[in-house]
Amino acid sequence: MKQQVLSNAHGGRISLPSVAARTRAPRAAAPVKEAPSSPAPAPATPPRARRLVRVSSKEERVVTGAAAKPKRHKEDSEEETRKLRGEVEALRKEVERLQLLNTELECNKSDLTHQLALARCTITRLQEQHDIHQAQTAVAQRSNQKESAMSKPQPPKPPSPPPPPPPPSKILGRAPAPPPPPPQRGTIGTVNKATALVEMYNSLNKRDTKKAVTVSAAHHNSIVGELQNRSTHLLAIKTDVETKGDFINGLINKVQTTTYTDVEQVLTFVDWLDQQLSTLSDETGVLKHFSWPERKADALREAAFEYRDLKCVVTEISSLNADDGSPTSCEATLRKISSMLDKLEKSMKRLVNLRSLVMPCYKQFGIPTEWMLDSGIASKVVS
Repeated sequence: MKQQVLSNAHGGRISLPSVAARTRAPRAAAPVKEAPSSPAPAPATPPRARRLVRVSSKEERVVTGAAAKPKRHKEDSEEETRKLRGEVEALRKEVERLQLLNTELECNKSDLTHQLALARCTITRLQEQHDIHQAQTAVAQRSNQKESAMSKPQPPKPPSPPPPPPPPSKILGRAPAPPPPPPQRGTIGTVNKATALVEMYNSLNKRDTKKAVTVSAAHHNSIVGELQNRSTHLLAIKTDVETKGDFINGLINKVQTTTYTDVEQVLTFVDWLDQQLSTLSDETGVLKHFSWPERKADALREAAFEYRDLKCVVTEISSLNADDGSPTSCEATLRKISSMLDKLEKSMKRLVNLRSLVMPCYKQFGIPTEWMLDSGIASKVVS
């Protein structure tokens, strides 16, 4: 039987009987007795229909999988976004920690710069003293050598030996005459003359020694003066004293007349003053020629140094609080806290001792003292 193949909606093919088969006249058949009516059995599903059902189920699964892919992609993108946000937060904390560390290093740099300037002045002064001491030692050694050479007495000449005995006589039977005894009185007189000569020589030598000492002292003074005149360091100090008098007098006036409302102004003024004084060849050597207010300047520097030190401690404590979220080990954190507590204890002890000693002096010079009280910077450290 010929069949016609039709395509369904899903692209499958369905076979149908041909038109010729449907229009063909049926042949005569023998009459068949009708059986009693019974329920008709369910039509069996053809194999091609079963294949169509399987194809449609596969297509449904493909469509379902294609719909699930965007959902998984969205979940992956959200997870990646969360990771990137965590990395950005960690980088932000690291930047804050580095900024605090930079502030601490700047404080330490300013302290070290000040200490380096003081150390350079001290080294220059000690080198100058060492040069002068070496020159004095060399002059003293030369004078001592001259004195020892002049004061050393010359030993008296030994007396001439007695004449040799005469040769034995060739005449037999005669004994040689004995040598004459040495004259005792003449020996005593010779010794007395030698003693007198030695005493006279010593007296003359003492006079020459006194003259030599006077000459050597004058020579020593002239050598020291010549060294001082030839020293480039001393010449630089002399030049600063002669050329920078107005500049130093202006600094003296500012140190004596400037007033301060808080310790931050003291810190700024001391930094500016150190920068101005660094232009001198030798701060101590130049300022001693002027009426420099040394007590007030030292008090200002001391207050600025102590306040800067406490400020650095506060900065370190703040950085420790900021690092709580960083992934550091517990042992390292405890070690850092322990060292910080030791440093804080030393700073507080020094502040208490300084407060009891210099408070009247600071008030006399007009230096603010509120930061030294318990309600000042100490409260920031404790909190």
